[in-house]
Amino acid sequence: MGVEARYDGVAGEYDAWVGVELADPVFEELVGGVAGQEVCAVACGQGREARYLASQGAVVTGVDLSENLLAIAREREEADPLGITYLQGDAHTLDGLATESFDGVVCYMALMDIPSLDRALQSIARVLRPGGWFVFAITHPCFKTPATGDLVDHTNNTIRRTVGRYFDEGYWDGPGQVQPALPIGAYHRMLSTYVTELNRVGFVIDQLREPPLDHKPVWLEVPCLLYARCRLA
Repeated sequence: MGVEARYDGVAGEYDAWVGVELADPVFEELVGGVAGQEVCAVACGQGREARYLASQGAVVTGVDLSENLLAIAREREEADPLGITYLQGDAHTLDGLATESFDGVVCYMALMDIPSLDRALQSIARVLRPGGWFVFAITHPCFKTPATGDLVDHTNNTIRRTVGRYFDEGYWDGPGQVQPALPIGAYHRMLSTYVTELNRVGFVIDQLREPPLDHKPVWLEVPCLLYARCRLA
């Protein structure tokens, strides 16, 4: 099995881990009203964000490399039809999707898993109509680096996040420590790399979000996730 199709072997475990329903108010706020819009969910996995978008009235196409994750998505669509079309495809090319065919694109917690950021962004820009929007969420590139750890201050028991190797861009296995059975390593990139590549293919960043999370004390001190809403200039 190639690295790019690594979720095929663990689709069931991954689905059980992340759950069926998408519950992310920050993502929902950035997406906004989508009724009547044509929206593509890139790297849609088992279809959580695709189903959310369709429930809000969007006409949704979901694309993912993993046929096994798509099989789960299609089973849910068959059981509870929302009119979603699921296609097997590579985020680097989005082959089979026509140029300028979508009002919006989302890529939820997957852009950091895609090997070539520039190719993926070029493809996303290609399938968007002029002025189209792009919303993504990723693990925060400043605080989820190849060398991280949490420290407890011995004087007052506060928790701090330590980071290192920020400039070492490339693949790393660190995120997999959360669920070692799953192949969820990621491609670390500097924040400036994301901004530069977005601008290079024609995106303007309209909004950024770095919300605190309460599932772990350190994520009340520094952000775990980074969200962005962009548009084609």
